[in-house]
Amino acid sequence: MTARKILMTALILVLSVGSGQADLTVSQQVYPGQIWPMSSGNEPAFGRVSLKVVGDSLPGTVPLDVVLAIDSSASMKETDPTEMRLDAARIFVMKMDPARDRVGIVSWDDGVDFSIPPTENFPVVLEAIGKVDSVGRTNLDRGLKEAIDLLTATSTLGSEERARFVILLSDGDGDYTAGGRTGSQTDRARDDGIVIYTIGLLLADSKAEKSLEDMAATTGGRYYEACGGSALESIYQAIGEDVINVLGRDVVVSYVLPREIEALGYSAPPTSEVQEERYKILTWKVGDISAGEIWSTSFDVGSEDPGIFELGGGGSEVAYQRRSGFVERLKIEDVLLDVAELRSGASTNVDFALNLTDLSEIIKPIHDVVEEDRAHIAWRFSECNSGCTKDWAFLSEDGTIIVASLCPFSLCVRDALAEDIQKVMDIMEAAGSNISEYNRSRAINAAEYYANDPGIYHQISYSFGADFDLNLVVPNCTVRDARLSVTGKEMDYFAGVADQEYYLDGDYVAGCEFHDFPWDGWCTAEDANITRKIPPGNHRISAKKISDPHTMIIEVITAERPSKDFLLYSDDYRSVWIPATSNALRSSSEMLSLSSGTLGRKAVIN
Repeated sequence: MTARKILMTALILVLSVGSGQADLTVSQQVYPGQIWPMSSGNEPAFGRVSLKVVGDSLPGTVPLDVVLAIDSSASMKETDPTEMRLDAARIFVMKMDPARDRVGIVSWDDGVDFSIPPTENFPVVLEAIGKVDSVGRTNLDRGLKEAIDLLTATSTLGSEERARFVILLSDGDGDYTAGGRTGSQTDRARDDGIVIYTIGLLLADSKAEKSLEDMAATTGGRYYEACGGSALESIYQAIGEDVINVLGRDVVVSYVLPREIEALGYSAPPTSEVQEERYKILTWKVGDISAGEIWSTSFDVGSEDPGIFELGGGGSEVAYQRRSGFVERLKIEDVLLDVAELRSGASTNVDFALNLTDLSEIIKPIHDVVEEDRAHIAWRFSECNSGCTKDWAFLSEDGTIIVASLCPFSLCVRDALAEDIQKVMDIMEAAGSNISEYNRSRAINAAEYYANDPGIYHQISYSFGADFDLNLVVPNCTVRDARLSVTGKEMDYFAGVADQEYYLDGDYVAGCEFHDFPWDGWCTAEDANITRKIPPGNHRISAKKISDPHTMIIEVITAERPSKDFLLYSDDYRSVWIPATSNALRSSSEMLSLSSGTLGRKAVIN
């Protein structure tokens, strides 16, 4: 194809291919959002996280600045005798959009023969391509430096954001300073946000290939190997599509999980997984994402610990290099996973009519109504053993009933949950609600299904008035559940806040806050779940910032009766020596007489 024909084609047919703005979106969801602990035997025990990064379906309007750095050394007479590299470069230019994009050129060998800065005057560039000769030796650094100089100089003209690229073609090894070394032009390009694409034409040795690969890898571009001049047109076309359509380069997804959450069953496994003290960080090195492209992964999440956990929380992000070279960071919005408390009770359907007014009149004379409005009523209907908490019930006109006992572990006995459900149904029936035997039997069946089997209950109660460091001995046994609670009269009149801290093997497990400002408040540290923190063996338990008398209660349920007792003792074996009291959990009355903390259980009927 003659230069004249090329110029005419350029003037008549310039393909308008839009450049893409670096625009990615990230989303995630977890389903189901409420699960049971993994070893509970209940379903579902896992939620499925779906994480997705999407490139916009259409490229945007970020303009391009491209410099073609073409090797004009003498060796090109042999590797490209028909100058096919020049024809391929011309076709590339014709596919750019002169209304938005700019193209420049550098002809280089051991020096720079000539150069034209990026311009929208494509006929000038096309004509200059025809002047590239084949004389001199190869100096990669010199050609690359000139291309970068052209891009950095033109980028200061105006404030418009432009994506900048170098497409460098060479057929052999030459002077080159690799990335990471002093004076590296590749490092300079990377720091300026310039992406380099390289093409090796009939390379004779691996050293030359390594140099071109380093340029591309350091800046986020690609290296292409051409086995002959006929392959160059398709390579330039691939590069053109890449620079136009790639929205995000070197995409890295970082995802943070609480340490209590286990992840498994990945559809796309993470590149790395790092366990920190409180979190687990999953990382995926995704690579590039083009317009309309979707990257996704999904995985199961579960936990042995009940609670509400933030998935993809602080620090979770998608980081990538935009087409302009700048690094973008997209925050991943967290989702919540609710791991149900094993003592969260029974659910069943009961067909009855609620009259909240009549219920309120019956409850008030004998129970403490703590909240009431036209839509619901909540009351406390019995006191726990220690006097610090009470059982309560909640009724709403939409037919929802919640029965909750604040006595620790009482739901571990099936009879205890059933007894509380019966008690609330009796009150409702007295208020005129129609509670059938079928309703009662369904509620009891649900209670028996959800409540834990009986176990062995162990309690250590220790009263103190100052900081302490003690030893806790856990015998060989299967710990099904373990809790720590603290109660006491706080006399910190002036500060108004009790900020006591309780630690197990150096890890913070509970705190204590002042309830009634400024005087005469009860300080309670409630419902600290230490189940997974006390495997069989010796443990260190300590309290800090203690100023007044308090009582700490450690309660444990084991699947079997251990051969030895749980034991709390001081280092001198004298000042403290407290073996646990142990009882088999067989009846609700027995359980309630032992209860002394604030560990909740709940029965929901709707």
